[in-house]
Amino acid sequence: MTKNDVLEDLQRKILDEELVPGSWIVERDLSAEYGLSRTPIREILNKLVILGLITVQTNRGYQVRQFSFDDLVEIFHARRAIESACARYACYAKNPDIDQKIQSLREQLLALDIKKDGGSKAIMLGNHVHALLIELADNRYLKEFTYKLSSLMKLTRNLTKNRASIEEQSRQDHLQILDALERRDADACEKLMDKHLSDTCKALADTYVASLTTYYD
Repeated sequence: MTKNDVLEDLQRKILDEELVPGSWIVERDLSAEYGLSRTPIREILNKLVILGLITVQTNRGYQVRQFSFDDLVEIFHARRAIESACARYACYAKNPDIDQKIQSLREQLLALDIKKDGGSKAIMLGNHVHALLIELADNRYLKEFTYKLSSLMKLTRNLTKNRASIEEQSRQDHLQILDALERRDADACEKLMDKHLSDTCKALADTYVASLTTYYD
């Protein structure tokens, strides 16, 4: 396997909780498992540290990061600052394929059956909407920040398992954002993205609190 293959495999294992939060990662074990020497394994682990998926504990090694609900809220605050800016800048893009991409995403969002698939396709399409805005914003620093945040967001999704109830509103939000992008209305696109992320964070908070209440009843 290449270093990139190993990096992607470890990301998948962390996101799917095959490597559970708080578990220790041992370099020599990974070296034996993937057939790479310790140096490239260490490079891979350092990339996972940069992505925020693992931490380095002094004199102890690497540990899969444990997320709290406060982490989820802070990540959403960061996303609001960064992705709202991306939504604004996307409206200034000169890409000739913008309207075609908007129409394709709109048709797919309208065709969703969220009750049937449990919201999984809505999440995927929502990610595509966000990715389009980041791509059109064409700012390499914003893109780097959103790449790290997207990895963290995937990990914190395990705090709130039930997403289907949230995705219908998200679909409507994404359709409105696409409409604003189609009009090249930068003010509206920025405000709609900020409100979407704020509302989604609040909805996740409600779901999380409800799950705790159910657990302790």
